[in-house]
Amino acid sequence: MLRNVAGLSPLSQTEPCPDLGVMVQIDGFAGQKWADLNCDGNVTSVDALAGLRFVASLSPLTQTEPCPDVGTQVSVTG
Repeated sequence: MLRNVAGLSPLSQTEPCPDLGVMVQIDGFAGQKWADLNCDGNVTSVDALAGLRFVASLSPLTQTEPCPDVGTQVSVTG
């Protein structure tokens, strides 16, 4: 995420993982950007911070609802 925000080339990923920022359907809600963890419509460094806070077991950031909590299992279709 941070490489994307900085305008750097993406790291390799395992397919069929969606590219950062592409529109996907998450748990039946269409129009979500892949990696927009706080569901504000943008993929920014705040989304990376949300992921890092989850990994560090810190309290979550505020999210725009309906937004799945970071770390929960969801169904994604592209």
